[in-house]
Amino acid sequence: MIKSRHRPFYVWFFKVYTKVMLRKHFQDVILKGEFIDRGLPVLVIGNHFSWWDGFIAYYFNMKVFRRKFHIMMLEEQLAGRSFLNKAGAFSIKKGGRSVVESLDYAAGVLQHENNIVVLYPQGEFQSLHARTVIFEKGIRYIVAKLSSEFHLVFYSALPDYFSDKKPTLTVYYREMNFNLASEPEQLQSDYNDFIRECSLQQTPG
Repeated sequence: MIKSRHRPFYVWFFKVYTKVMLRKHFQDVILKGEFIDRGLPVLVIGNHFSWWDGFIAYYFNMKVFRRKFHIMMLEEQLAGRSFLNKAGAFSIKKGGRSVVESLDYAAGVLQHENNIVVLYPQGEFQSLHARTVIFEKGIRYIVAKLSSEFHLVFYSALPDYFSDKKPTLTVYYREMNFNLASEPEQLQSDYNDFIRECSLQQTPG
């Protein structure tokens, strides 16, 4: 697997580049949610719908969590963009022997309070119009490995044009109450309820 390697220049560059790209291509970026920081590591689960996902997650972290950024990417994608791992990306290879290594790595990162890990448990791009997200088994493995408290946050990023030339991007987020002793399968059901609620909130203005 390819592990995260945070290099100060690349971290600074992606902060600046992310702000510039979002400002250029979106009418506005709106964050809607509440987060009470208890000084714990953060596990974020988001909707995986576009090329923009990494930029959205990076911006989301800058504005809300301010943690050391880690995001899981498919190894074939990260291998062709190796500079991304210098800003926090790490890899997973579906069907490969290194899958467990990648999942253990993510769980290990989440043992440190200044870290954030962003995951897209569906494992592939999925249309915004899809009504149900199916999680792969990796998220269950990671959650089961965690032995200490953490913030669990869902987000759903929804772009809409309405009457503007450029879309407005609204990022809805919610911290979830999650008991480590509960069934990880409940995550999928809770996330699907969450994204349906977010879609119903999309209105102009």
